[in-house]
Order: sequence, then C-alpha cells, then structure tokens
Amino acid sequence: MNIIPYLDFHPKISKNCSSKRWVSIIGRTTVGEHCHFEDLVTLRADGETINVGSECWFGEYATVHIADSAYGATLGDRATVGRFGLVHGCTIAEDCLLGEHAVVMDNASVGKGSVVCSDSVVPPGKQLEPGWLYQGVPAKPVRKIEATELEELRNIVKSRKHGAGSEWVLSKRPVAKINHEPGQGVAENSSDDSYIAPTATVVGHLEMAAESSIWFGVAIAARDASVSLGAASNIQDNSRITLDSGEHLKIGERVTIGHNVQLNACVIGNTCIIGMGSTIGKGTIVQNGGVVAAGAVTAPNTVVTEGMIWSGNPAKQSRPLSEENTKLFSVGVDVYKQYSKNYKKNP
Repeated sequence: MNIIPYLDFHPKISKNCSSKRWVSIIGRTTVGEHCHFEDLVTLRADGETINVGSECWFGEYATVHIADSAYGATLGDRATVGRFGLVHGCTIAEDCLLGEHAVVMDNASVGKGSVVCSDSVVPPGKQLEPGWLYQGVPAKPVRKIEATELEELRNIVKSRKHGAGSEWVLSKRPVAKINHEPGQGVAENSSDDSYIAPTATVVGHLEMAAESSIWFGVAIAARDASVSLGAASNIQDNSRITLDSGEHLKIGERVTIGHNVQLNACVIGNTCIIGMGSTIGKGTIVQNGGVVAAGAVTAPNTVVTEGMIWSGNPAKQSRPLSEENTKLFSVGVDVYKQYSKNYKKNP
C-alpha cells in the first residue's frame, strides 16, 4: 500500500486494513477498520476529503476521487465497490453495492442498502432512494432489493463468479490484461514539467508536452506503438490505453481523459473531454471541443463532432456543449496543472 501525503495532509488508515498490490491512499483520506483493497485501487483526496467507513471492500482498479474545492467523497460502513468502479465527489451510504464499471458522479448520493448495477452511471446531483436496485445510463430504479439478495450480489462482486444474479453486478465490458509494473518503460518524456504518478505504468513510446500529466494506476500498453499527450492534457487515475503494434494514440492540448477510461488507437483533438468510465473504440476521432459523456462507449471509427456531447452505448450525438460547460472544463484542466505542481513537492 502506498500511503502518499498531499501538501500538508496525511492519510489516516486503521491498522487492521488489508490490501494487494499498488494500492494508493492519498492526502485527506480517512479509512475505517477492516477495509480491503484489491490491486491498483486509488483513493485520492487532494482537493477535498475522502471518508471511508469500516468493513468496506474495493475491487481491482476501483477509484475514489473528489471534486476540487467543492465535493468530497464519503462511503458508509460495508460499502462495496466492484472492479473498475468509480466514486467521484459523492456520498455512498452504508451497505451499498456498486457493480463493476459503475460510476457515481459529483454531489450525487446513493441511499442505504442500494445496488448500482454494473456499467450504470449515477449523474451529478442525483439522489437515489435507499433499498433499491438501480440500472442504466442514467441509473433508474428497477425494483426493491432485500438484504439477503444484496449479500448474494456482494459475494458475486468479490468472487467474480458468474451465476444467478451475476448479470446485475458483473460487467461484460472487456478489460485488457496488462502486466502492471509502475514506472516501467517510459521511452520519452519530452518535458521536465510534466508529471507521471508513481503507480502509473508505461510500455511503448510516450511523448508528453509541457504541463501534461498521467495519474495513479494508469496503464499504457503500447509495445511497438506510440502515444502523444498534448500540452496541459491529463490522463486520470486507473485509465488504460491498449494499442497494437504500429498503432498511435494522439491526444491534443488541454484535454481531460477522465478516471477509469479505456482508450484504443484513436485521435482526440484539442480541448476535448473524455468522460469518466467511458470506452473509446478503435479509430474514433474526437474533433476539437468534442465531449464523450461518462460511461459512454464509442463504436469503432466514430466521429465525435466538434463542440458536441456524445452519450450512450453506442455513443450518439446528444446536445451542444454549453458555454458554462466549456468554462468548467477549462477550469478543470487548470486544476490538474496545479495538482501536478503540488505532487512534485512530495515526490
């Protein structure tokens, strides 16, 4: 377990917690008793606080982060977050279960004893009632759930065994197997003022422009392939890039690749947003200012049009990007530039 301070803030973790490899607990994080963390879990409390109750469980590549200077993240006792699940600046009540690849966004709350099914997205500000099973993008109530079934689903998430009920909480979305050895294989880092977090792994040719950043648990598997990251762009925690030999991924300037994103060979223009938990199919082109919404999946060779938000699976054009959206996204890029500077103070 990597216990990482952020500025003057140090995590507080109960001694009887357990973890596997490359887990990162950062900054203003407090963790209760008997919590367990599978490989590459990241709890990152830099711009706000994270509070985790007792007996919580986090699957591989699960991420908990905050909304800078706005919303912390809280998980109640016995909360369970499945493989590749994401909790972002929100509240997860006690006894809740998030299925694999589920995303809960800023200022949302999930009521006690509820299940957010695999591949589902709880939008910003949404308040989910306790004791229900929710599914979809956006997540909607399906039916009430009893404590016995909740416990059965919790065991399925932990064991990853398919069977009765597993379709609710185990994702069919493939995740490429990557031999994760943090810090390995960085072929080229073209700027001294870029940042690579200590649990990121890079295999292949990587070019990073000034003020760009790659964050905790990110995996780039690009042997005999190449990745270029433009100025002030960032690839956030537990995102993964998988390229075949001879392929190239080009990311423009001032781009945000959200947490837990899966990227294939594609071209992403300037000032784009690739939303949390999304998957970008091979050959996708995201034009300047294009946005792929949280949890969306672009089909191969999709063209995400300039200044538009695309959502769904397969992703389709949804609506134009508002002026307010554009301003908020630009602020987010600047926040990450400052994060990079701050983390460098505690290498």
